[in-house]
Amino acid sequence: MAAKRAKAAKKTAIPQSDPTTEEALLALGAEYAGYPDMPVGIAVAELGSLARLAKTREAALAKVGISGDTLDTLARFAVRLRTLEAAWQKARAAVKLTAAEKKLLVEAEALDAKLLAGGRWACRNDPDDQKELSRIAEGSDLADTTQDLRDLVAFWAVHPDELENTDITPKDIARATTLADKLELAAQKEASDVAAASAQDLRNRCFWAADALAKTVREGGRYALRLEPKLAARFVSRYRQSLVRGSRRKAKTKSPEE
Repeated sequence: MAAKRAKAAKKTAIPQSDPTTEEALLALGAEYAGYPDMPVGIAVAELGSLARLAKTREAALAKVGISGDTLDTLARFAVRLRTLEAAWQKARAAVKLTAAEKKLLVEAEALDAKLLAGGRWACRNDPDDQKELSRIAEGSDLADTTQDLRDLVAFWAVHPDELENTDITPKDIARATTLADKLELAAQKEASDVAAASAQDLRNRCFWAADALAKTVREGGRYALRLEPKLAARFVSRYRQSLVRGSRRKAKTKSPEE
């Protein structure tokens, strides 16, 4: 009996592998290196909120196979993702841009925000447009900013009438294309910077690894608490739910001929 207890104690002493470590994240497949599909700040907030909510229903989740260790890992992912996002932003800021490039970048980011804000307002009743604007807003590097400007020029090209309800001018649209062209070389410089590229890759991998675990916890929570609909509903990602609801509302308003 004593030998069995000693063997059990030895077994529990073996540390579990931590999927949030750099080694574990780098061991993931290439599919984890893709860009996040939501703003990382929102993802961090949702991960933390989900971890806290799940902890309050730990017993119910344990009954469906989601352990306390899993919930602890989810909480660590929230902290890890916030840390890696900050590291990526720091590495990005360290990329040596010329004074002229920095000035253009500041202007580009301000114009990017202006064109996005105008779309949010003018197309506020169109869920599909809002979804497209959310897609454009994803990402935060220089290449993203230049692509955002190109995408927003294309967006406004098919919404000319809505411009009347914003403070966006034709000059803004033309300037967006000019800035995107002028910053193309700087974007390539940032993308080729080893430290920045590595930081971004690690951030992306953490995002998708955390997202996969969050999906398991969300689905488990909705199942375990299905007899408590209001509580189960809290296990849904608010960000992604808003996009899905918007698409459904858009579909319902379409006529049969469409």
